[in-house]
Amino acid sequence: MWLRFLGWLCFFTSALAWADAQWIPVTEFHQFQRESTNGSSWTSQEWLSSRPFRELVVSWNLRRDVDLEVECQVRTAGHWGRWWHLGHWSRSPSLAQRTSVRGQRDSSGSVDTDTLLLPTGGQAVRLRVRFSDPTQTPAALKRMDLALWSPASGPEEAISAAEATPATRAIPTILEVPQKSQADYPEGVTQWCSPTSLAMLMAYWGRQTAHSEWDLDVRTVAAGVHDPGWPGTGNWSFNAAFAGSRPGLQAAAVRLGGIADLEALLDSGIPVAASVSYAVLKGGPNPEKGDGHLVVVCGLSGSTVSVNDPGVRLSRVRREFPRAAFRNAWAASHQTVYVVWPEGRSLPASPLGTW
Repeated sequence: MWLRFLGWLCFFTSALAWADAQWIPVTEFHQFQRESTNGSSWTSQEWLSSRPFRELVVSWNLRRDVDLEVECQVRTAGHWGRWWHLGHWSRSPSLAQRTSVRGQRDSSGSVDTDTLLLPTGGQAVRLRVRFSDPTQTPAALKRMDLALWSPASGPEEAISAAEATPATRAIPTILEVPQKSQADYPEGVTQWCSPTSLAMLMAYWGRQTAHSEWDLDVRTVAAGVHDPGWPGTGNWSFNAAFAGSRPGLQAAAVRLGGIADLEALLDSGIPVAASVSYAVLKGGPNPEKGDGHLVVVCGLSGSTVSVNDPGVRLSRVRREFPRAAFRNAWAASHQTVYVVWPEGRSLPASPLGTW
């Protein structure tokens, strides 16, 4: 099981209500400016938020194997704040080159592994990337994704009509995602839900597109996403970077606006890995410390959610949970998902205006 705990108990009540999520994809990098002649740091233009945001997750994909650092800066109340470090990334097996950065906290915010937390609403974001090789340029980047989130401003009854789905929904799409279990790996039985879920998504697309090289052993994925600065394998940005840096594949770690966004992706043939409270998913009233878990969502009906749950033996991986329990369990992570899909394939429109 994924042991990460991101203050879910503090935010759980507000997360159950309607919340604002924005997914801003970045696929053009010509506006990034080199900070100094022959320097290795490049700074982006700014992206304006359509509403004040309190959390930011940045994920990235690379076209080639390069080592880089990613930082972000947020404008709040008309002023740009400090630069926050979101991680050293490397595909190298040397873990010294890949790590999140601890100890980032002051009155203006904090970084929890891969997530920037702000005490007041941010208005705009800009990014900085720094390559270990100064001859590299932002052309090495395939895409970056900004996931902005704000807590609910009203009661749960304010949920948009687009979020509600009638119990008589048509026969749902059930995607046949290959099943993998972290229980098959003694060293990962309580730790590897994130890389196991990611491995299932990669295997799904490998079989859909005849790219067998995307179907990887869970140990390989776990080694490729491990973050010694956390420590563990649940760094959202690192999971997206590992999958999305494969030739022909792309991935993002984002927050969705709600169930309607999830249904749109599934109906277009795109499964996702959802971060949930395992205690709530199994019927508990509240998240428990350390109960963060990843499951692959394969289908939705009016009353149930079909998932591949990596936290059980392989014979039991395909499971169904009540839709309400899933929704509440997913809200604990502020609707965080890994989305993996082939290059050249378009995403469906977001019914909630998230992307």
